[in-house]
Amino acid sequence: MRNTFLIKTIPISIVMGIGFYLVSADNPEVINASSHSELFKDKTHSIKVTTQANPANNSLLNNFNSDMSVENPFYEKEAKARLIQISKSFSEDIKYPENSKPIRNVHELDKYTPNKSTPSNRSTNIKDPNSPVISLISSKHQYFSHESIHASATVSHLDPNTSIKVSARLISNGQSIAEAKVSQSTKIQEQFEIEFAPAVSPHITSSDSIRIVANFTIDQQSYEIGTPIRYEDVVAEIDHVEQAFVNQAYLHIPVFINTQNTGYHLVSANLYNPENNQALVHLSEQKNLTFENDFIELKAHISALKLMDHAGPYELRDLSLTRMPSNPDYTTQYGEVKQQTFSVNGFPFSDYINEGYINSDSQERLEFLEQLGGKP
Repeated sequence: MRNTFLIKTIPISIVMGIGFYLVSADNPEVINASSHSELFKDKTHSIKVTTQANPANNSLLNNFNSDMSVENPFYEKEAKARLIQISKSFSEDIKYPENSKPIRNVHELDKYTPNKSTPSNRSTNIKDPNSPVISLISSKHQYFSHESIHASATVSHLDPNTSIKVSARLISNGQSIAEAKVSQSTKIQEQFEIEFAPAVSPHITSSDSIRIVANFTIDQQSYEIGTPIRYEDVVAEIDHVEQAFVNQAYLHIPVFINTQNTGYHLVSANLYNPENNQALVHLSEQKNLTFENDFIELKAHISALKLMDHAGPYELRDLSLTRMPSNPDYTTQYGEVKQQTFSVNGFPFSDYINEGYINSDSQERLEFLEQLGGKP
């Protein structure tokens, strides 16, 4: 049984929410073509919304007046313009598989760069715009238990002859667990290098809240600033990358993995042009590893490679290895990538099956978005 009601007004924010929901890669089955006519009958008439009957929702549904007339809000100019913008962006995105996305600018590269640190900075006196500014950034966000932890502490806007001293400590769950070795940078006078030795505490776990805290003493006045990091145990590692090969419309790149804990693993990486260091394509793939020594094949689609206009050779960089939550403990764990760059052989574009990527579900969602935006 269904409950049917009419809504007098729908805010534009909800309209946009529908648009973003439809284009979400994590919700490929949000709506299908057969439901379009049920949801939106006509350009100028009422919007008919149907929901599955649920006793828990009856009190909510009864609050709506089913006799209220409605004017279709999807044809308001602002909503239409935004939906058209969404559909244009979505139409470009679905030209490429989710596991093979071109990297067209620095913003996209930043999105696809793993294990980024969280910088912190603050003024020593918020009332004085010319007062010294202190900052702290770790070399990365996630460290393994056998690694040294590195960070940089910087102070700017210092007056000449100002005295400065920097110290640092590692805080776990509110307790100080290690003191850092701090040295002044040989390249930048106002920068200090921070290092914590490996295995600073055998009792740290991935669930602990950990922060690097730097103390700046400027002309006998003390200031502190902190930044969060994570400490993880290694459960897997990338062993090597074998020769790539072409299969139909894809360049296959086998990545071999050693794992202590079988189950679903995710590998992601960025493909680069080694001649000019340009990032080309972001690759990702997950697989249920059933052996401790197994492999995952990254796949670059010909459409993404041709867009970036480079047939190889390539370099595989920015690798990340994650064991996804799965049996038996359903926790996220991480693998180590000791080698930062792997060479990948290329092939002429003529070796590939030259076909565009098409996902029928995404095409249906695009057509629906375009209908909402007023496209005939």
